[in-house]
Amino acid sequence: MILVTSVQDLKDITLSSVANEVHELFKNASTKEHFKELIDWVEDQRPNVLISRPFAQNEKALSIMVSSALKFSLTDNMDFGWGKPVLISSHVPTMRTDCHVMPMTSPINPEDWVVYMHLPTKHLDYLEAHASHVFKPLTPHYLELVLNSRI
Repeated sequence: MILVTSVQDLKDITLSSVANEVHELFKNASTKEHFKELIDWVEDQRPNVLISRPFAQNEKALSIMVSSALKFSLTDNMDFGWGKPVLISSHVPTMRTDCHVMPMTSPINPEDWVVYMHLPTKHLDYLEAHASHVFKPLTPHYLELVLNSRI
């Protein structure tokens, strides 16, 4: 299912209404059967590069893929010999022009999310200017990293 909503419609409704709409969209995609089908599809597509692309005819249209990794925690069982990783991130090659947003559970506080965003600068600037009460920069202090002053 694809949700198509105009910018004006999004401006006219509350953030909780948008969240409810997104929740409804993902309700069908969060079943065990859906993920089994998705695994089968990925296996069939393996030779092809999986890159999202706009579903609009206009080449200037912006598509944003939202992918959740909230229940995908590798940090619990992973150890490279020097302890568990502090953070696992997503990687987007610089040549990619598609956009994505991926929330992951914070390694520090399970109530927090670390949200990776690969978006145009103007959209990131907008989020920084208008949603700084929601999105905070990810810092070494938040991750409880102690820097060795002798290095």
